[in-house]
Amino acid sequence: MPGPTADPRVVAIGPDDTHALRTAVLRDGDQTRSVEFDGDRLDSTVHLGVRLGDELVATSTWLWRRHPDHPAVEGVQLRGMATAQRLQGSGIGGLLLEHGVAAAADRGAALVWARARDAALEFYLRHGFAVFGRGYVDLTTDLPHHDVIRHL
Repeated sequence: MPGPTADPRVVAIGPDDTHALRTAVLRDGDQTRSVEFDGDRLDSTVHLGVRLGDELVATSTWLWRRHPDHPAVEGVQLRGMATAQRLQGSGIGGLLLEHGVAAAADRGAALVWARARDAALEFYLRHGFAVFGRGYVDLTTDLPHHDVIRHL
């Protein structure tokens, strides 16, 4: 697969900017399924994206939220990580993930966690996350998931 032709830039975006990629990637293009997540509009929530030229090709949402099994540890939950399908495997998602993890550490988080689709577990493991707990089927997507955690 050829790589992107423009230099990717990680940028701050708004919650509404995440919706098109969330729909395409996380909801299989189904326009009827909600992509507005709880916490999207909190003042403490950060939305990051990657732009190639003028095109937004990846999005992520970072919520200041402790993991339920680690309530004493300052944490950030990653939600809605989505990279345009044609660019998956190109390094764009990893660039976005590492930028967000660094920003979480700069804000004082001790861990970053996510509820990851099993299909994406290898991606998270390559980026220093570990699988935590038992697997489950997410009720929104009906797909198998595991929690992943990266200590900072």
